[in-house]
Formats: sequence, structure tokens, C-alpha cells
Amino acid sequence: MKRIIPLLLLMLLLLALPAQAQEAEDLTPLCGILVGSKAITVGRLSDRDYDTVWLGDNAGKNITINSPKNIHGLYICWAETPRDFVLEEKVDGQWRETLIKARPFKHDYYPISGATEVRLKPAGNSRKWFGVAELFVLGAGDLPPYVQTWKEPGLSCDLLLLHAHPDDEVLFFGGTLPHYAGELKKNVVVAALTSSRPLRESELLNSLWKTGVRNYPVIASFYDKHSLKLKTAYEIAGKNKAQRFAVELLRRYKPQVVVTHDVKGEYGHGMHQLCADLMLYAFDVAADPQKYKDTATQYGAWQMSKLYLHLYRENPLVMDWDQPLSAFSGQTAFEVAQDAYRMHVSQQRYKQYKVEPRDSDYSSYHYGLARTTVGPDVAQNDFLENIVANPYQVEGQ
Repeated sequence: MKRIIPLLLLMLLLLALPAQAQEAEDLTPLCGILVGSKAITVGRLSDRDYDTVWLGDNAGKNITINSPKNIHGLYICWAETPRDFVLEEKVDGQWRETLIKARPFKHDYYPISGATEVRLKPAGNSRKWFGVAELFVLGAGDLPPYVQTWKEPGLSCDLLLLHAHPDDEVLFFGGTLPHYAGELKKNVVVAALTSSRPLRESELLNSLWKTGVRNYPVIASFYDKHSLKLKTAYEIAGKNKAQRFAVELLRRYKPQVVVTHDVKGEYGHGMHQLCADLMLYAFDVAADPQKYKDTATQYGAWQMSKLYLHLYRENPLVMDWDQPLSAFSGQTAFEVAQDAYRMHVSQQRYKQYKVEPRDSDYSSYHYGLARTTVGPDVAQNDFLENIVANPYQVEGQ
């Protein structure tokens, strides 16, 4: 009897525990997909290779998906920014239409109410689909960790990271994003100066999601060409165009703190140098309403509080990316950055590139305070030291 009572108590406790959530099943391999009346194989849509793209060259034709199980969501990784489209679900033999005002997100999730047949078609006068890199048809349950549900950045942010290329965000800035966006849940905006091609953009999105960033990034369209001189980088980008971009970036997202590249471009890359020089230029210019008056009128002038440059020798600080993070099950920020770099699959063949460790020449731990309106750092271990609440911050952002 003495053994039975504890056993009954244990059973009651187990019954009282909440049921473990089940991850939504990827139904894609089970589905039939039609373009118009023609069946297509799901190979390119489900090979999980973002470099293989299904091109929507069947102008005006619907894409119909049939599943043996109830569909609760579509996760689509577009090859380009999507146009508007109509999503329809067949319910009780009738098509029910939901007009989708497509968000400007290359990776996006669209909920479905449990139909077994859905279809997509171009909206309005649009007669042509954009390409699709990957399609995930999902069943009931919690969204898998790889499904990205991005949000638009708000009126301001705590920290803005400007980097030159997809993968620089972790190679040279290490644990910055896992620590501030993932662990501390700060409002972080990431801006890439170049992307080179659609594949690199998808890899960037996968990397940022892995680090805990949830604001959709800014992906500029400056042409990327390797150079070893800042002057050449300005010639490639267009000096006035690049400076205008930097000023508008600060005014639009109103960061308290900006972190960007080394003035020497780490290993000398001109586009890295350009990022640093643009932020040094825009630090005060963005606060002057007489400069670039159109963006000052649209967004307001803005004086950010601090600018940190990678490897900057003055007012140095060393970040500690080696502490375990609860948001990542005890992984360190550096380890999360390493995982995020693996999302840049196309770059793994370049063995010379890695998330720079503490003691390397391009250490992702070392920075310097290049500009400040809030005084010098004292603790010298936090980009947000001396930062007070942003007057533009909206509660819940």
C-alpha cells in the first residue's frame, strides 16, 4: 500500500503536466502539385536547395496543391520579392478566396484553415509568377524552427548592424546578433549593403533567423565588386547614392547604436571600408534637417547615440561572446554565430572564412567606440552602455 500511494501521486502529476506540443509535419512530399492542368514534380520545390528554383513561366496559370492530410500552412521561399496573389482553399467543394497582399518578404508563412486542396493564382492584372525556391506544405502543430515569420521593423531600434555582404553579419560581428536580438530580445535591425544574387539573400535570411533576429532585414542593391581602396568602392557604389542611403537608413530606423565594419575593411575589402566610412559620415549628417531634406521631411532628422567600428583602436572594448545563453539552450553567442554561418551553404567551400575567434587578427570580439553623444564607456563590455529609452520606441515593438 505504501508503494501504491506514491505511484498514484506520480501518475496524477504526470496527467497534470501540459501535453508536449507537436511540430507540424512537412506534407510536401505527399502532395500533388498542378500548374494549370499539368502535374509537376516537386523536386526543385522540395529539394531544400535554395539555388534550384521553379520558375513561374506559365503565365496566368494557377498552382494547385492536393494533400492527403489537412493543410494548415504554406511556407514559401520566393526567388524574388513576391507580387500580390490570391490564395484559395476548397471547403465543402467550393473555392473560398483570400486575397493576399504579399508582404515584401522573400521567405513568408501563409496560414491555411485545414483544407486538403489549395491553390494560388496571380492577383489582379498580374499574369506571371515569380520564381519559387522552396515550398513547404505544413500540417497541424507548432511551426518548425526553420519557418520564418518576419515582422516589419518599427519606428526605431536599439541597435542597427550594417554589413557589406551576406555572411559578414556573423564572420566579423560574431555573437552580436545572438546576444542582443536572440538573448536580450532587443529591437535589432540588420542592413546588408550588397547581396550579389537571390541565393545569397535566402542564406542571409536563414542565418539571421538562426541568430534570433525577427525584424526583416534591409537588403540594399549596391553592386559588389572587390577592391582594396575606399575610393574605388565609392566609384562603384556612387558616392552621393551611397551617402544618401546611409543617411536615410539612420533616419528611417532611428537606431540608438550602430555597429559596422573596420575602417581598414578587415582584410582590406573596399565595401567593408565603405560601410565604416558611410556611418562616420552619416553620424552627424542624419541629424541635420538641412541635409537630404526629402528624407528629413519623410522620416525626421535623427542623431544616433553611439557608433562602434570593428577593430577600432580608440576607446576599445572586448565583447564576451562565450557566456551560455538561455535563449539558445546554453549555447554561447559565438557558437550560435558558427551555426548561423553554416546557413550560408554556398560559402562553405571557402575554407579561409570562419566566424573570427577571440584571438584572431580579425577578432569578432574587438570593437571601438568611434562616435558618441552619451559619453565614454566605463564597463566597456556592452554596446548599449549609457543608452536610455528611445523616445521613438513604441511599447511592444
